[in-house]
Amino acid sequence: MSGTTPSVKQTVSSMASVLKPYLEREEIAQLTAAWQQHSTVSVKMIQQCVMDTTTQYPKLKRYKSDIRKAFWTATLHTEASHDEEGSSASALTNQQASVSALVKAFYSVMLSLRAQLDDTSAEQLFAILHQTVAKERTFRGHHIEITAFLDNRCPTVPNDAHLLNNIVQLAYVCLCDVEGPVAADDMFYQVAEAAKAEHPNAVVEQLF
Repeated sequence: MSGTTPSVKQTVSSMASVLKPYLEREEIAQLTAAWQQHSTVSVKMIQQCVMDTTTQYPKLKRYKSDIRKAFWTATLHTEASHDEEGSSASALTNQQASVSALVKAFYSVMLSLRAQLDDTSAEQLFAILHQTVAKERTFRGHHIEITAFLDNRCPTVPNDAHLLNNIVQLAYVCLCDVEGPVAADDMFYQVAEAAKAEHPNAVVEQLF
């Protein structure tokens, strides 16, 4: 517990609230005790939390999609609230979107994802993702042309690990809606492995 960051604690608390209509307090406590051991909030963490929930309580499998979406909503809102105080101070730095190793890795991830989709699925994914990014408080003050990836173009993005990680998380959620969770998991695994082949693992892991 001592190594758990505040954002993990807050996110797990939010996810616990999501489960209140489905499980008893003791059951929720058993799940969240394990989730608190994660060091950071990430795509892998949320995937594991969803899997833990539906594996330990099979009766919730029918609600898996709803729970996944609610977990991600809780995660993004928690992260937005956690970072709000520091957003103004870092705004100027974020606007200076130099093409760092992190940004290059992000471009590889998004372009690799585009390459795995046919035109129809890609249009659906990036249209939904663009709208979602535009609405989220996390990205307030940033204009990111997500749909540029449709044409294999790389839009200007802030050199900010937290924001780029959130875009990748949102891309996964949107991909689950477009292709289904099984296909989304497989695509994201391939995308991550392709990125690690081109960029340092430590950099790529900041995005996932």
